[in-house]
Amino acid sequence: MDNYNWNNAFPDTPESFKNKVSETLNCLPDQKENGEMENKKIFNMGSFKKKVIITLAATMIIGTTVFAAGKVFFISSHGSNIPTYTNIPTVEQVKKDFGFNPKLIKEFNNGYVFENGCTVNNEGLDEKGNSVGKTKELDFTYKKGNDKLSLSMDNQILGEKSNKETVVDTYNGINLCYHSYANKLVPPDYKMTEQDKKDELSGKYVFSYGSDKEKISQVQYLNWMQDGIYYSFLAIDSNVSQDELVKMAHQVIDTK
Repeated sequence: MDNYNWNNAFPDTPESFKNKVSETLNCLPDQKENGEMENKKIFNMGSFKKKVIITLAATMIIGTTVFAAGKVFFISSHGSNIPTYTNIPTVEQVKKDFGFNPKLIKEFNNGYVFENGCTVNNEGLDEKGNSVGKTKELDFTYKKGNDKLSLSMDNQILGEKSNKETVVDTYNGINLCYHSYANKLVPPDYKMTEQDKKDELSGKYVFSYGSDKEKISQVQYLNWMQDGIYYSFLAIDSNVSQDELVKMAHQVIDTK
């Protein structure tokens, strides 16, 4: 497939972030390839949009990390639209499948209930495309009526935490960091207008490319680390509030 120069789509963001976005988007199969790769799906269209926004949210946590082989300049994320778990797994199952023991919640006090769990494989690449680190992330989807959000868990991240995060709460000695923004998803060949450029410069919208039509989504992101495990909520066009996400994080932290 022809790779679009995604770096030009994010002119005011850090180079490491541009590269992460570029690598993620250019790994996606186009329509012709989708038929040929049915058994090797990277993302379907629904999860594609989600992963783009996840990538954008990752500006809050991703920097460049020095591994034994070198620095991470790109992060490629690969997942499947087939759930790893359709029922809440046991601690033993997760330990066997992922090698770490995150806190597991079937239902939150505010009504969000476990729907499924998926595996996301992340790979850090250096500037020459050599692999310098891999992680296997567990991504749970929770549902309340028609509303959905995700909780991702991993025992490492391919990058350093940004000093631009906003700590909105400290609970049992654990800092909870929150970020929200309006994401404008546009087609690959979209030409930014003068108003778009002003909106991007002012921070009104974060622009991402790859949709078949224009769409504005409200993104909320909350993350923390406990006992060496990284947790992050991602809510897109969700009815959940910042305070609710914080309370949900408290519930995860308190789980034995």
